[in-house]
Amino acid sequence: MADQAHLGEHSAEPVGKDPALAAWMLVLDVLEMAVVAAEKTLKDPLGPLAAPGQPVAALPVERWSPPALHTPLPPEARRRAMALSAAQERVARRLEAAKHDVGRQLQAVSSVPGVGDPAGAIYLDVNG
Repeated sequence: MADQAHLGEHSAEPVGKDPALAAWMLVLDVLEMAVVAAEKTLKDPLGPLAAPGQPVAALPVERWSPPALHTPLPPEARRRAMALSAAQERVARRLEAAKHDVGRQLQAVSSVPGVGDPAGAIYLDVNG
């Protein structure tokens, strides 16, 4: 994805000299990793589950909480933040479309008689 090339682009500014800029860059790093992970999931929804015989470790589910940054976004990070925002919007639209597609597929499968119905007894032992 050409737009994804902007993700991970860092300014040539030395962030070590500006603690506020460094803090914002860390936040942008985390958000960019989430966008990249979502893109990867859209491309390969099963991920490691698609490889037969590969053990898959459960990933911890953590809800992201925004950090308490006490400074506004520095101008040096504005371009990166805007590119990230656009990437998040694109991924969100693609995820929503994928969700609707899965819903349509589930509805189609559930409309087939016998699919998803609990199996009934085949044999009845009346003597036992």
